[in-house]
Amino acid sequence: MGKVSLNINGRKYGMGCEDGEEDRLLRLGQKLDDRVNMMANQFGQIGDIRLMVMAGITLLDELEDINSNLDAQVDQKTGALRTENTRLYNALEKSETKATESLIKAADRIELLAQKLSDGE
Repeated sequence: MGKVSLNINGRKYGMGCEDGEEDRLLRLGQKLDDRVNMMANQFGQIGDIRLMVMAGITLLDELEDINSNLDAQVDQKTGALRTENTRLYNALEKSETKATESLIKAADRIELLAQKLSDGE
C-alpha cells in the first residue's frame, strides 16, 4: 500500500492509496490545495473545515456541470445516431424493394421466354 503526504492549506495530511496511485493522489491533493487557497484568498482564513467544505462543494458543482454537459452531448449524439439509423434503414428497405421488383420482372421475363420456347416446340 502506497503512502503520500499532502499539503493542504499549510497543513500536512498523510494518506494511504493503492500502489501506483501515489502520483494521482498527489495531483488531486494539489488541486484541492489550489482550490482551498483560492477560497482562503477570497474569504480569508475562515477555518480549515469551512474552507475544505467550500472547496469540496465548488469542485462537486463543477463535476455536476461537466456530467450534465456530457449527458446532453450523449443525448444529442444518440439522437443523431437514431436519425442516421432510420435513414439507413429506409434506404436499405428501398433497395430491397427495388431488388425484389427487379427479380420479379426477371422471373416474369424468364417465364415468358420459357413459354415461347415451349410453344415453339
